Amino acid sequence: MLVTIIRKSFLNQKKAMALMIAAVAVGTAMAASLVSISLEIRGKVSRELRSFGANIVVEPKIEGLADISGQKRYLRQEDIVKSKTIFWRHNILGIAPFLETKAEVLINGKVESVDLIGTWYERQLPLPGEKKTFPAGIATVSPWWNIDGQWPDSKDGVIIGSSLSKRLGIKAGDNLRIDSSNYRVSGTLETGGVEDDRIFMEMEIVQKNKGLHGNISSVLVSALTKPMDEFAQKNPETMSQVEYEKWYCTGYVTSISRQLEEVFQGSKAKPVWRIAETEGRILKKLTLLIYFLSIIVLAAAALGVSATMIMSLLRRTEEIGLMKAIGADSGKIITIFLSEGIMIGFIGGLLGYVLSIAAAEYIGVKVFGTGFKLRAMLLPAAIGSAVLISVIGTILPIRRALNVKPAVVLKGSE
Repeated sequence: MLVTIIRKSFLNQKKAMALMIAAVAVGTAMAASLVSISLEIRGKVSRELRSFGANIVVEPKIEGLADISGQKRYLRQEDIVKSKTIFWRHNILGIAPFLETKAEVLINGKVESVDLIGTWYERQLPLPGEKKTFPAGIATVSPWWNIDGQWPDSKDGVIIGSSLSKRLGIKAGDNLRIDSSNYRVSGTLETGGVEDDRIFMEMEIVQKNKGLHGNISSVLVSALTKPMDEFAQKNPETMSQVEYEKWYCTGYVTSISRQLEEVFQGSKAKPVWRIAETEGRILKKLTLLIYFLSIIVLAAAALGVSATMIMSLLRRTEEIGLMKAIGADSGKIITIFLSEGIMIGFIGGLLGYVLSIAAAEYIGVKVFGTGFKLRAMLLPAAIGSAVLISVIGTILPIRRALNVKPAVVLKGSE
């Protein structure tokens, strides 16, 4: 009997049922696509934020008498490739070494001391144990560097910071005498930071000129990280073995820093907290916004079902009055409306999941340039949420149906 009633209800109210199914399908599609985005947004947004600069700096570990005396220490250049052997090696998106030293520049008969930096702009390094390579250099950690000209393509070329260039009266194409050797300025650099007062050249040239073969002063690392939570704030030195393993195997900026310390001999890796904390706040706010929007969309779908079902109820008042008159109690009335809601939710949820595949792909391509993969686990979640909002949408119509008085309704239909 129940199946017959529901079947006739769908057949006699095709437009109303189609409208309710459409409301549930659209709401579910939007919610499912938003949830799908939230599951992958951390990685995609974190990749976008990596253009802000490196979030980890590796420096020589100086302590004891060396620290007191101000003794200069260096890292080993050969350890750079080892960064791709740590547990979170796939999260290392960029790495750039720097060798900081002083140089004397002869300009207009005067000698001026300047900061000379040896580094790589773009270089492919071998992956340990593989035939593949991975990119390294300034282009991987600071793609926002604005170079007017080009990076030196020969051993006698240099890049000069824009502020230093103006102070010395040097421009791209000019010759510059540095430490008794002549160089050509291939371009000027403007970052708005300390780099504007420095001269840059290829790492190997600086190492050779200063007798520092194989030595580097620091390494900037750009890594995908998980936002710091309460657990991540704990001191690893006071953690239990289980806690330490959990922390070590989670992609926090602190745990990745620890692993980098293990591969760079005599090093101290420090997170760039200003960047790391900013990324964490952005990701948390975006995730919260997505879930908030999902709730609003589902609520709107529930209201759509409720409003349409109430309109349908007004046309079915006589039917409900007659059912009550021949013995249908409140439980049976509730069962009919709930069954209709469940059917609407199931069909709408299934259609919504199919629509969400296209929606997630479209949003991903438009915003991030690559689509989002809709996970199979969202299918039962989409159908379950669709059924839930449909059932919630039947609450008000059920209450009104239970208040229908058979005698009044049937008398009025005479």
